[in-house]
Amino acid sequence: MTTSALLRRMPDEVRALRAAWPSVAGEVPELDEELEQEFRFGQRITRTERGYVLGGPMKGGSSSMWQPATKEQYRAFRRWQTQEGLLEGRDDEAYARLRELLARHEVELVTRRGVAQGRKGVPDPEPFPGYGPMYGHMAAILEALPEQHLRSETLQRIQLGGWGPDAAKASAYHERSVLMYDFACRGARRTFLGLFLHELGHAFETGLSDSAKDALYAGYKALSESDAFYGVEFLLDAATRVLYQKFVFVEFLAETYMVYTACGQALRDKIVSYPPPVREAWERVYDVLRTSFHGVEYE
Repeated sequence: MTTSALLRRMPDEVRALRAAWPSVAGEVPELDEELEQEFRFGQRITRTERGYVLGGPMKGGSSSMWQPATKEQYRAFRRWQTQEGLLEGRDDEAYARLRELLARHEVELVTRRGVAQGRKGVPDPEPFPGYGPMYGHMAAILEALPEQHLRSETLQRIQLGGWGPDAAKASAYHERSVLMYDFACRGARRTFLGLFLHELGHAFETGLSDSAKDALYAGYKALSESDAFYGVEFLLDAATRVLYQKFVFVEFLAETYMVYTACGQALRDKIVSYPPPVREAWERVYDVLRTSFHGVEYE
């Protein structure tokens, strides 16, 4: 497939989504594959007055369950968190970068402590400072998107932390708002990045024209018949994310938005590897996306 001259590059950690999620169980002492999967699904180990406990939100919801853990497992969690997790901390420069970007497009940024940047540009009250590292990740992603996507009426608010209308998810798109729940903000960086792009994909698909959706639906039906979706591993394994797309059209659109931006050349290489009927269906989908991205493509 040929690409346009409007080629952009997502941050390296976003681009890493195109490859399988490598295990670090062999690199971190006391970390086995089972414990690693717990951490990747948002579970954490905390030290309390009664000892160490392992747990966290159940299925991404607001309810939680905890069980005894060991000091060695706690150390493994802390090491894993340093390598793959989202560490809380201040980053005033990243916050200012994100705030200014969103202010230009009148997108409200809300944290569990307050409004970081309102629609009118009034920062009141101060945002939760612990989201500093995430501010940098989000700014880098949003800067790589076409400005038209940030100016869309379907994206008016981004919420970090807390919960939303459906407490059984890690993230959501609801009433023109991208909601990144506590589950996403306190887990693996890879999961946060994938979910953030997926929810931005919902904001995008909501604003598509009927003709664009009709063309995408025709491609979707052909791909569904051949089980030819592109699976990316974050939060869930790639095969499960393929099934997630297969049965819900809007989830296919949101996931494909993430794939288009994060996987770039890997997606194009996959498309040309398919036999003609599937390749042609994917090419139709890709062409609609490229048009909706105003010609912007990704490395």
